[in-house]
Amino acid sequence: MKWDSIAGHTGVIEILKRMLASGRVPHALLFTGPSGVGKMLTARIFATAMLCEGNDLSKPCGRCLACQKVLNDTHPDLVVIANDGASIKIDQVRALQHEVALAPYHGGRRVFILEAVEGLTAQAANSLLKILEEPPESAMFIMTAAQPHAILPTVLSRCRVISFKPLSFSVLTDWLVEKGVDTEGAAVAARLGGGRIGVALALLNPDGLTTRNRAVDLVEALPNGDASLIWETAGALDKLEPGELGKIFSFIAIILRDLIMISVGQPSLVFNLDIVAKLEAMVTLWNEECLRRAWDGVKEASQALDANANSRLTYEALMIKLINAAKEGHRC
Repeated sequence: MKWDSIAGHTGVIEILKRMLASGRVPHALLFTGPSGVGKMLTARIFATAMLCEGNDLSKPCGRCLACQKVLNDTHPDLVVIANDGASIKIDQVRALQHEVALAPYHGGRRVFILEAVEGLTAQAANSLLKILEEPPESAMFIMTAAQPHAILPTVLSRCRVISFKPLSFSVLTDWLVEKGVDTEGAAVAARLGGGRIGVALALLNPDGLTTRNRAVDLVEALPNGDASLIWETAGALDKLEPGELGKIFSFIAIILRDLIMISVGQPSLVFNLDIVAKLEAMVTLWNEECLRRAWDGVKEASQALDANANSRLTYEALMIKLINAAKEGHRC
């Protein structure tokens, strides 16, 4: 992995390269930004540069034994605590304390990457704080967070914060095309992914648009009065992967937004470029005010999910709102 593996983020890359060139690397970096924007990839590449044994001025070289070990997840001086969908527990941080106390296996530095530190439990956050207050000179921490406001302020104050922003659609589209993606597919993935490289790449997987297509079917069913699909989905909520309902809501919001764009005569601003014809047919059964009301309902439902509301009740309440909005049609 080298710097050119990262899409965009040229400003961030220059900051990190200057740190490496000067030899003045903070003991704790915090990469903040939306999920899927490239924080973990950048963290791994920066860690690779820290551990690289090559003579190249532009580390990581990608060729030395250290770089190869990082690539294969076998480097003993790189410890990664990845987000498995749950909070980072106190036991994990206690294990980290023991790891931090160990001397580097190959001399130089030991690098610790912690993903999604906003998910630390209170106990774990306080234990991490103790590590950051008195770290060994050989230890270097790279942490990521999508919601830095949720991090313990005392932990935050001990980190150099580097912010990641979503890429422009054009930059991400061009990068995907360079990687061999067809132009339309790249544009759709870039827009639906909100400029986030990780999300865009996931959408390009063979089943990447499955959730989007389910959301399209749900929105299409609303004005047609096809309640069977809506309540069939409700019955399957328990089988969905964690976070899947939130993705469905996000895609419903994007579809409604696209319908609004078409209804106000701006089809060039549509995100779902691959299904414009279908959207143009769907929009004839709505009017702009109804669509805006429906969009507001999805926004409220998404906020409720984020606040840990019951998934099934939230879904059913939203569907009732959307069905009513669709039924009112041109009368709303």
